[in-house]
Amino acid sequence: MNSLLSFDKNTLVRDLFESMNEIMSGRDYATYAHSVKVAEIAKQIGLAMVLPEKQVEILELAGLVHDIGKTAIPDDILLKPDLFNDQDRRIMRYHPLIGAKLFAARLQDDQITTIILHHHERLDGSGYPLGLGGDDLDVLSRIMAVADVYEALIAERPYKKPLSIANGLLILKHEVDKNHLDGEVVAALSSIAKDLVLKDVPLIPTAGFMEEIEHFRRDSFFRDAISELFNYRYLLVLDDLNVLGETGTKGFEIQLIYFHNFVELQQKYGFIVANQVHDEIGQRLKDTVACFARKRRQYEGSIMLFRKNCDYMIYSEANDEGGLQEFLDQVKAEILLTHGEWGLEASCFRLWFPRSSSIEEAFSQIFNLEAEQVENCKHEATG
Repeated sequence: MNSLLSFDKNTLVRDLFESMNEIMSGRDYATYAHSVKVAEIAKQIGLAMVLPEKQVEILELAGLVHDIGKTAIPDDILLKPDLFNDQDRRIMRYHPLIGAKLFAARLQDDQITTIILHHHERLDGSGYPLGLGGDDLDVLSRIMAVADVYEALIAERPYKKPLSIANGLLILKHEVDKNHLDGEVVAALSSIAKDLVLKDVPLIPTAGFMEEIEHFRRDSFFRDAISELFNYRYLLVLDDLNVLGETGTKGFEIQLIYFHNFVELQQKYGFIVANQVHDEIGQRLKDTVACFARKRRQYEGSIMLFRKNCDYMIYSEANDEGGLQEFLDQVKAEILLTHGEWGLEASCFRLWFPRSSSIEEAFSQIFNLEAEQVENCKHEATG
């Protein structure tokens, strides 16, 4: 007990706040990195505004834990790679209340609690969770609001590119014009932004297991719980992360398997049987992919199978188109087998792309082929 009391109190407090922020890294590493950078931005704004040393320290500590309430937000929302729906948004907006409740009963000084509670409030009352505005928002909360928005604007995320410092500041000034953010605070940030160095926040050394956990979380959002197949949009995320072709393969092929008469199959055999047939061919394709795919460190493999509504998509890596021939022959055999058993007709669209091509470009081309096929089928049907 005596050894604990001999600790420098300020050091102990800082260590505790940093530890609380690192707890966040176990749930969402992006939020952890965001909080570290927000703490630095808020601290530097406080220094630029010549605030008392104690207030600058409070800004830095509050920045580390301003999003601590997100530890209570379900993964399905916190880590969602897509746009929020109304319920997602409503639940996410609880995080300032949760974080403030965590600290309210434990800190004699309520400034940190207030910053956590108010960092999403806006001067015109349009923010959350309480819809406060104007004089109800103290200067430290106003600083945190600016630091929080600015870091989000200039940060790179899997779903967005970072804005430049100039464009980030321009958006902040528009927010000032709309009476959302404090003009004096934004002016202070503008005066130091070019010289403000925000260091990258690396993964906390954990013998590699946190990296694996992060990959699993990312992948889980795109994997169907029943079929265990990825949604095709997962490829867009991997492309944005620049991890595809990690072993230096020179190109990739996208193959789209489009079923012409799936609706007729449903009408003939019923929805349950038709869906079972569809799942059966999916399982056969999964088994084929498993035989040919080589493991990748940051994603599933060199060949991956995806679902796109009722279609299947296959992404394949190779140094040349001919290197995939054995695999493609096996895929064709599986499709013909299903046709022979159930009469399910399919068209296979295949396009080869050099590694310099983006997945978005590849999708555009392959989907255009599919759209042309659908249109031709309609014309043939109407004769």
